[in-house]
Amino acid sequence: MSPRLPWLGCLLATVAACQRPPPEEGAQPLPRVRVAPVAPGQAVRGLRVTGLLSALPGREVRLAPPVPGRLSLLRVAEGDRVRAGEVLAQVDLGPATAELQQAEATLKEATSALEAAREKRARTDVLVDRGVAARQDAEQDRSAEAAARSAETRARSALELARRGVGRTALQAPFDGVVTTVWVRQGEMVDASTPAVVQVSATDPLELRAFVTQQEAAALRPGQRASLRVEGLAGAREGEVTAVAPAVDALSGNVGVRLRFANPRDDLRLGGAAWAHVVLEDLGAALAVPSSALLPQEDGGVAVARVADGRVHIVPVRIVSEDEGRAVIQGPLAVGDPVVVEGGYSLPDDAGVEVLR
Repeated sequence: MSPRLPWLGCLLATVAACQRPPPEEGAQPLPRVRVAPVAPGQAVRGLRVTGLLSALPGREVRLAPPVPGRLSLLRVAEGDRVRAGEVLAQVDLGPATAELQQAEATLKEATSALEAAREKRARTDVLVDRGVAARQDAEQDRSAEAAARSAETRARSALELARRGVGRTALQAPFDGVVTTVWVRQGEMVDASTPAVVQVSATDPLELRAFVTQQEAAALRPGQRASLRVEGLAGAREGEVTAVAPAVDALSGNVGVRLRFANPRDDLRLGGAAWAHVVLEDLGAALAVPSSALLPQEDGGVAVARVADGRVHIVPVRIVSEDEGRAVIQGPLAVGDPVVVEGGYSLPDDAGVEVLR
């Protein structure tokens, strides 16, 4: 057998393979998408403000020691819930009792001095009437009596304060709230130089304190509706604007604003950062879709992909507002229309799709 025959056989087989018709390709699968219905919404013009959560004015109190002495009892720690009137700390009665005793002794001395001054003035008046003493002596005795009377009045007031001090050795919660700071430990000495022992703050409601530009402040008014959101907490809290500062902050050039929100579950934290959407103007009815339904367009606009009869139709829309994964839009859509929320990117208009259930 010739050695060329195997090569000739391979060549013939290759030519035969090239002459066979290609296998018929199967139909391409349709892109799979998920849809969500268009929901009714409300179009508003709003303003977003960011700030810190704080207690209301007058609802965050530092309790100073009522009398000097040793803090003999401390019943709370930071984070403890307290009720109005609850005893939080107690100062030892020893120093207060000593102060009371000193005040009593001072008043006794002042009273004796006043009686002596009165008697001396009376004797001098008799001697003046008899012509034995000079009127100048009588005037001096009257001045001494007046000074003794003033000293006795001061001593009596000091005694009253000391008596009150003995009865005010306990620190009580002024309202329901939470202990936010403790400055003194049990057993330490406290006096007038001690600024405070504990701080108690009311937590329901709370305020959002923020700063806005002067232009933004011009659109804000007390009573405007607002919704509060905090990172990590689901849902929004409804509240309102309570105050807009009448003056511009000298350091920042901005204007302070306060908004109030209920906190019945105590899940809003004092000092925590939060932001609120303030409703400036109600623009009427609109539509709402998940933010994932919004499709950026080449012209800079936004559209959604509406599905009908197994095909997508790109519908341009205008975003009125967007918040927490939900967009309020306006456009040629109807409530209930299915729009693509997953798999809609890069789909051309009128493309066929398979809707996942």
